[in-house]
Amino acid sequence: MSVVPMKLLTLAGPLEQFDQVVSACVIDQQFHPENALRLMGGVRGVLPMESSNPYAALLRRAEEVVRQAGVELDYAPFPEKLSRKELADYFDGVESKVTELTRRREELEHQASESAAVAEQLEYLRGIGTDLDELWALEYSRFQYGYLPRETFDSFQETLNQEEDILFIPTTVGPRRVYGVYFTTKGSRDRVDMLFSSLHFTRMNLQVQPHGTVEQAIAELTAQAEQTRREAEQVQAELDGLRTQERERLLSNCAYLRYHSECRDLRRYACRSRESFYLTGWVPEDALKGIQERMAQFSELSCVIDVAEDAEGFTPPTKLKNPFLGRVFQPFLEMYGLPAYNEIDPSLFMAITYCLFFGIMFGDLGQGLCLALLGLVLVKVKGMWLGSIITCCGLSGALFGCVYGSVFGFEEILPGFKIMEQTQLEGLGVVSNVLLLLVMSIALGIFMLLLVMVINIINGVKQRNFEKILFGPNGAAGILFYAGVLFAALSGIAFGVDLLVPAYVLPVLVLPLVLMLLREPLSRLLAGDPEWRRFSPGEVLGTGVFELFETLLSYLTNTLSFMRIGAYAITHVGLMLVVHMLANLAGGVGGPVGILILVAGNAFVMGFEGLLVGIQVLRLEFYELFGRFYDDGGTPFVPKKVSYTSQGD
Repeated sequence: MSVVPMKLLTLAGPLEQFDQVVSACVIDQQFHPENALRLMGGVRGVLPMESSNPYAALLRRAEEVVRQAGVELDYAPFPEKLSRKELADYFDGVESKVTELTRRREELEHQASESAAVAEQLEYLRGIGTDLDELWALEYSRFQYGYLPRETFDSFQETLNQEEDILFIPTTVGPRRVYGVYFTTKGSRDRVDMLFSSLHFTRMNLQVQPHGTVEQAIAELTAQAEQTRREAEQVQAELDGLRTQERERLLSNCAYLRYHSECRDLRRYACRSRESFYLTGWVPEDALKGIQERMAQFSELSCVIDVAEDAEGFTPPTKLKNPFLGRVFQPFLEMYGLPAYNEIDPSLFMAITYCLFFGIMFGDLGQGLCLALLGLVLVKVKGMWLGSIITCCGLSGALFGCVYGSVFGFEEILPGFKIMEQTQLEGLGVVSNVLLLLVMSIALGIFMLLLVMVINIINGVKQRNFEKILFGPNGAAGILFYAGVLFAALSGIAFGVDLLVPAYVLPVLVLPLVLMLLREPLSRLLAGDPEWRRFSPGEVLGTGVFELFETLLSYLTNTLSFMRIGAYAITHVGLMLVVHMLANLAGGVGGPVGILILVAGNAFVMGFEGLLVGIQVLRLEFYELFGRFYDDGGTPFVPKKVSYTSQGD
């Protein structure tokens, strides 16, 4: 549970060795580049390096050719030196071959599709025994082929038969459509076409002119479509062969371009003098030795190492180092934001508290194990990071199921703390477990709030922030006031001791409020900032009173908000009681209907309440806890590594 310490490295060397140094010491190493000109900007004669990338355009073209060839981007070994002209010529040649083969295949597939479509359309002309060539050669009459709705044909058949210049021959009469051909004279063609259009006649235009009888034309077109498909498959086989043949070289050349493009891209971070280059970047403390060993091969290369605290003007990036449980919940943390470099990493804290809260609210041995199994399936089958979180929460729910003695809602199988029963407490008599659970939830919330205030103070010490340490609502003043109010309330309720006397109220309650009200000028005063004098009493009181009221309200609301932990545990038991009641009404839990209701009810409660509990726990983490100690705002540590499997920008 820590943020990895960083060192700021500034490399300086001969200008002509820039590419070699970058290749050996920066690319694919633990090196997060920064803009060196920010560090060297005050030095005379230092200018930005020329940042044009001669590999970028060729790389984009190469990746497009690889995509056209149907090859997935991946790493392949590449030689140290390749000519950009030779690479451009190679990709031009491959693109030309791929384009030509693709064009031929698409043309053949289109021809085959046209022939098959015409053959399918001719199926409805099988009623015509005339040679089709004679129909195409008609000199004094015209014909159209198509279909009209069956209802229209039945209604207007007599009318069509009575027309002297129309001859309609139905070829296929179906339940919904009637296919056929109508003949008319050249002079009546326009009128007849309009008439059939009004009858919703749909023309079928044959894209290929058939010959012979309908049967002969269908056979010829079917054979032609099959032959063309075989030719298209042969072209596709050639394309597949070209892909297999050129795959390694395509990937090798593309990897070469990607590598050198990324190396060249680092020039935008560097600056130069007349003879030297300067490159700055962050390196994790544990990776520093390895990079220094690589730098040793360059005799003229010098390196200045600064600790993060001395690097003025630079914000160290955040790299987290967590145990397994912290890494599982890290995606949730990143939803809120990465911790700043000088801030405690709360990943493990979040993992432990999230599992704890979820387990208390979702305590059932059987359902918890089912939830854990579901999470494992999501991890193994889908590769979902959320599956690991679900597994941990399910195991926590199963553990607290043993505490409650609940297995799929059955509370007679195991002993435990039965929420709907009562407990005999010494000095208090018989107490409802529901009330006891709600009180323990508030007590847990008080403990967690005090704990995160302590963490906030630790963060303040790391950041040298006196407001966080002493005067803030989550600092020492806030802890004193919050704990003082709780202690006074507990003394009065439990022991009958009234602590609301001046000797207690003034130092424990009033003084912290005054410190919180004046926190900004007091913090600047302790930090030695002369600007502390600019705060006027009216300004401090005007804004401070409202902020103080909001702070007092947040103490109350945040504390009471933890009652939801006990409330959801009670809700879980109530839902399972309803499920068991329904099963008993349906003939008992041993009957087939009762078993079905139990299975469906448990599945519903597990899914529905699991989702609600997960959201509510996340709310407790983000609003009640993180808001008191966590600033986030960290910059992710992004070393310059080459990705060979993704498309470039």
